[in-house]
Amino acid sequence: MTPVIRSLNRDSLKRMLFRFLVTILLMSATSVLADVIWRGDFETGTTEQWKGAPKSDSIKIVTEPVREGKYALRIDGTNAARKGKLDRIEFQHQPKPPGTAEGTERYFGWSVYVPKKLTDDFHSVGYFETRNSWRQLMAFEVRGEDITFSTRVPYARRWTGKGKLTPGRWHDFAVHVLWSRDPAKGFVEVWFDGEKVVPLTKTATLLDENVAFFQLGFMRNTSDVPETIIIDHIVEATTLAEITPRELGEKAPGKLK
Repeated sequence: MTPVIRSLNRDSLKRMLFRFLVTILLMSATSVLADVIWRGDFETGTTEQWKGAPKSDSIKIVTEPVREGKYALRIDGTNAARKGKLDRIEFQHQPKPPGTAEGTERYFGWSVYVPKKLTDDFHSVGYFETRNSWRQLMAFEVRGEDITFSTRVPYARRWTGKGKLTPGRWHDFAVHVLWSRDPAKGFVEVWFDGEKVVPLTKTATLLDENVAFFQLGFMRNTSDVPETIIIDHIVEATTLAEITPRELGEKAPGKLK
């Protein structure tokens, strides 16, 4: 083998090694970026994942039904939880910085189960609100089996799901948000039961400099009718895959519409 050929072989090996190292680094970077930031899935068998969780006899950790894992949380709501015009037993998640800071991008997912059809009055099944100024930024509302999703800066109804919150089965919510006070920069995308129902839509997602937080649980116009809601698989992450319940993800890996 001539010195020229040996030199060419060494150069080829160096290029191959370089490409291999670059590939490993890119894979590592992707792994770091695809991250679950927080879980509120009750897999501790308690409510300790939630700071300041409500204390009520109406709350119970259950093993059936569950969306994923071993545990979920059941709320048996009545007007004994009345606060003003609303019955409220809610769990609050405050994302850690930079969580909802200007320009931060996040995915949030959660699952809801109702054993019986809800009454035709107002119910909340998840919303984001500002700290200190206490204004809702976006919200899912239910009347009976009908769901609406709206953004609030300013108010705009983005989706109506007629007859979608059917009883006796789990329903999965997923929100992709870029937090911004600038309507040209901020955006939302929404999936319901694995189907994209709100395409990427530009809108302001922050009202002011106050951080936002997420609330989920039992909130409705006060009523004499007892109602039950079960929640599970509440996740904050950096990718859609990380907030997608495993069963749904296994049915259609990487193919959520």
